[in-house]
Amino acid sequence: MYPPQPPYGRPVPPAYGRPLPPGYPRPLPPPYGYAPPGYPPPRRGGGGWFGSLLTVLTVCGIVGALLVAAVSLSEDSSKRDVATTSPPSFTYSSSATPAPTTTSRTTVRTSARTTAPTTTKPAGPQPVIALGQHPLFRDNSAFLPNMDCDLPRWSTDAATAKAFFAAAQGCLDQMWRTNLAAANLPFRSPGLEVAVNPSELSSPCGGATSDAFYCSASSTIYMSTAGLVLHNTPYPPMEALSVYAHEYGHHVQGLTGLLQASSNQRREQGATSVGGLETSRRMELQASCFGGMYIGSAEAGGSWTSQEGYAAVKHNYNRGDGNGRHRDHGTPEHNGNWYNQGYSKNRNFECNTWLSPADEVS
Repeated sequence: MYPPQPPYGRPVPPAYGRPLPPGYPRPLPPPYGYAPPGYPPPRRGGGGWFGSLLTVLTVCGIVGALLVAAVSLSEDSSKRDVATTSPPSFTYSSSATPAPTTTSRTTVRTSARTTAPTTTKPAGPQPVIALGQHPLFRDNSAFLPNMDCDLPRWSTDAATAKAFFAAAQGCLDQMWRTNLAAANLPFRSPGLEVAVNPSELSSPCGGATSDAFYCSASSTIYMSTAGLVLHNTPYPPMEALSVYAHEYGHHVQGLTGLLQASSNQRREQGATSVGGLETSRRMELQASCFGGMYIGSAEAGGSWTSQEGYAAVKHNYNRGDGNGRHRDHGTPEHNGNWYNQGYSKNRNFECNTWLSPADEVS
């Protein structure tokens, strides 16, 4: 039995008054580096004419060596380590906390002094590794703007399906870019790979084990079409779109630091422990809520009818943890409920599964 269909076609609803708890995460740790003090050895001077002659010969020898070194350095300048000029790369994988990127300058060593490594701080907004107190949920009025998304036809062949998802991604990119910028969080568009069968998909995170998945190591969404649509609604394209929107929700988690924070917490708790599985469910149900925000906001923008929009929600009451698998995604009922939460309310903070009671994420 599905919940009653909500009213459609209304503008974005007003902000809801549920306050967020005070306090926000500490800033990310500062760059690391330690420079030991230098201690050039004392100079020893000679005495008399012999000392003066020795000093002259030594100076001449040093000057000649420096000239040779200057020519050598000029010839080899094109071979310098590109790490001294390349921008830092930050990949937030699901299994490791990113370490600060450091670059060092190679110098001709003429004494016991050592060169301190320098650190490069990336420009622009940065992810925040936090969960319930994440800045994404700070503003109770933050939402996805309504937008008319013109989608091409749907088909299960890979090329047609990829064009369908790519068109949806264009709208999702514009919506979330605006949303994340307001919270001073980074944004970039995800990659997209589409195949008919899951076995045709591979990623840095491993092979496909389901119809769709997101790999944070490559910031890419992977979709296979053979079993994507369950045909449990009159609108198969909306069923496929609802799954893609869920995976895009994981991309948002990856961009903002939510995915890294949940991975850290689950690893500390134990991946298959009671706490670890609950952490996974909160992450998955949040992605469904983010997916519902897109379906609802695009519907309000005129992208599809209310019947088509609610078909996407209804489809999610048939996806979730079934018999014979770990309880890491949430029951179909809760998956549908959270999808409907995002769809009907379109507010970031309404998708804060991390502060919800345990019985809402089982």
